[in-house]
Parts: sequence; C-alpha cells; structure tokens
Amino acid sequence: MWQRALDFALRPRLPKGYRPGETLARLQRDLSGLDYLGEEGGCRRYALPGSNWSVLVSEVVDSQLLLHTVSCRFSLQLPLAGPARPCRLAFNHRGSWRRSGIACRLLRGDAEELAVLRQRLVQDADLHTALMPLDFKRCELLGDAAGWRVEIEPFAASEVVGRFPPFRRYIRLINTQKLAVLAAMAALRRLLLAQDGPPLTQD
Repeated sequence: MWQRALDFALRPRLPKGYRPGETLARLQRDLSGLDYLGEEGGCRRYALPGSNWSVLVSEVVDSQLLLHTVSCRFSLQLPLAGPARPCRLAFNHRGSWRRSGIACRLLRGDAEELAVLRQRLVQDADLHTALMPLDFKRCELLGDAAGWRVEIEPFAASEVVGRFPPFRRYIRLINTQKLAVLAAMAALRRLLLAQDGPPLTQD
C-alpha cells in the first residue's frame, strides 16, 4: 500500500498549463512550404514537396519550478542496416566564443565500429554547412538493430509557459533555421544511405 502511494507521488507528471498539441499547431504556420501528411499519435508528419522522405515532429516537455518549456523534436527514421551494438552520437559546435566547426561525440556504442562513420560525419561539407548556423539544443544520431534515427531539437519552435506571473511565449522557427534543420536531415540521410549501400570498387 505504502509502495503504491509512493510510486503515485513520485511518478512524473505533466506540468499544469501544458496544452498538448498547441506548440505543434503554432509550428505548423512556420513550416509553410512543406507538405503536411497528417497526425500520428500526437505527432505531426511533414515532407518536402516532391521528396520521398518525411520527418515526424513531436513535443518535448521540460518542467521547472515556476515554468515549463515545450520544444519540438524533428525525427527522421531510416530502416537501414544498423550497428552491431546500439549507439548514440551527439553533435555540437566547436569554439568557446565563436563557432569554429562541428564535433561529433560518441555517447554510446563501439568506438572502433563507428570510427569511419564519425570521420565522414565531421568531414562532410553539406552537414557542416547545415549545422553551423543552426541553433539547437540537441542533435543526435541513434542506431540499433531497427536502423538509424536522426533527432534534432532546435532552440526555436518552442514555447515557454510561466505560472507566476502567468505568461506564454512562443519562439518562432524562422525560415533560415527551418532550412538548416531540413538540410541537416538531408545530409545525414545521404551519408547513412551511402554507408548502407555496396562498397565502392575501383576500376
């Protein structure tokens, strides 16, 4: 009995004032030019016109003392051959005061197995061009037996909600940031598809 009461008291709860789907609805106006493919379990799917791939956008809630934030996570699932062991790679900007490049940290997985992929990721010009101007909280590449998944959470496309004093503020995803997210997704997709294909042969 006491254990059930303790579990109930400690279970994670969504913050008061959180309105599921509202931030995604606001984001839809910022994603003009993309094809809206519909809703999937509280998430929304979008595709570039004429493309054969799409991204899923979901809400991520972070609760603090007197406020909470709702961020939007862009996910791209690629059912390709994954790594032998589950892995997690995180990207971040290099440089203390000014951005000087892109780093790729291995948070989980076999370093030896992923060494070539990490080198390609860091050296790819298209990925570098996309990520350098992108302001993101999180940009990760996750791999397992089911394939690969790209996840990007930009600083924009988010809502800050305060309880005292009460306020709501949505931070728009401006066009340059939207294009940077999509360009990063496209670059990572291209790199992973190339890795999944047959090895190149020399004549």
